[in-house]
Order: sequence, then C-alpha cells, then structure tokens
Amino acid sequence: MLLLLVAFAGGLLTVLSPCVLPVLPVLLSGAVGGRGRPLGIIAGFIGSFVLLTLFLATLVNVLGLSVEALRWGAVALLLLFGLTLAVPALQLRFELLAARALPQRTGKGGDGFLGGVLVGATLGVVWTPCVGPILASVTTLALSGQVTGFAAAVTLAYALGVAIPMLGVMWGGRKLLNRPALMNRLNRIQQVFGVVLMLFAVGMVFGVDRQIQTALVDNLPALQQLTFLEETPAVQRQLEQTLP
Repeated sequence: MLLLLVAFAGGLLTVLSPCVLPVLPVLLSGAVGGRGRPLGIIAGFIGSFVLLTLFLATLVNVLGLSVEALRWGAVALLLLFGLTLAVPALQLRFELLAARALPQRTGKGGDGFLGGVLVGATLGVVWTPCVGPILASVTTLALSGQVTGFAAAVTLAYALGVAIPMLGVMWGGRKLLNRPALMNRLNRIQQVFGVVLMLFAVGMVFGVDRQIQTALVDNLPALQQLTFLEETPAVQRQLEQTLP
C-alpha cells in the first residue's frame, strides 16, 4: 500500500518536472474541440502508458517493431490530429467518421472523445518523465519479462497520479477559453493549437523534444528532487522487498 500511495504521489509531482514541459502542447490541445476530448486524452494516455511500460519488450518482439518505430507512429498521429484542428473541414470529416465508429448512444462519437483517445495514446508513447526509483524498478522488471500484478498496480497508480493534474490543466484551459472575450475567437484559437501540434510533431522528427528535456534537466537540477518521497528509507525497504 505504501508503494502504491507513493507511486500515485510521484505521478502527481511528475507533472512539475522539467521533463514534462516539451509535451505541454499535446496536453493543451485538450483545451479546444469537443467536450469529450479531455477525458479521451486521459483514457488514451493511461492505456498506452501502462501498456508500453509493462509490455514494451513483448510488443517489440511480437510485432517486430523498434521503439523508434512506435515514436514515428506517434509523430504521424500528432501531425494528423494537428491538421484536423488547423483545417475545420478535416475536423468535421473526422468527427463524422468518429460518430460512425462509436455507437451514437455513447455520446462519444462526435464530441471529440475518439480524437482525444488517439492524442492521449501518442502522449503515452512520447511521455519520458524524470522517472523515480519505483517506476524505474517496474520498467526494469518489465524489460526482463517479469510483469506481476503488483507491478501493474504500481504503474496504474503512477499513471492515475499523472492524469489528475493533466485533466485539471485541460479543464482549466477550457474554462478560460469559454470567457466571453474569447468565445468569438475559438475557431482561430483551435487552428493555432493545430499548427502548434504540427510544429511539435516536426520537432520530434529532429529530436527537439529530447534536446529540450536534456537541457531542462541539466539547467534546473532542483526540480529533479521531486522524487524525494521515493527515496525515503521506508519506501526503499519496501521497494527492495516487493520489486527487487
């Protein structure tokens, strides 16, 4: 229970780490579009992050894909989603396809949920936070093929911790954009977000996101202390006993 609580708290604190800043454009895209987009992004992120953390080695072996291939797939999806935001006609077509893909009774097809799931899934692929000892141990076990139920629970607890502030940022952004002064400019703001997403995807092609992460970690060492909870003696003892 201690490790689960600390993993959850570590997820909450990770959002403050410098490693997260390069992916903010992806997260902020949830502030525009349909009402279901923020929840879709959270669902996609949690699903892809947990899956890749626990089964990346297995997926790479079974599918015959490299980790870089998954990254290229994320780049392509971000480019596509940015394009749909930047070009209203493409967004309308995508929402019509989404409405057909999901049963109408779910209310998720045309409200941006499916698009959000795709964006969240790409966010899970490119998410490379300043991982603390707990998640690092889980990742090591997963890479060696030792995936346990407890390791899965720890990973899920961490992902849920990350998801809460993510959702808060997106809901806060939507509330800000719903102010009367900005309501008449929503279409233009959405197009700007689309262009920003496409620029982010192009930056990923040249590794700009990784360069920014490295620079932030090197120049802001104080923010690396966000893993202090995981480094306490009690947690370290539990970590050695439970996730050797």
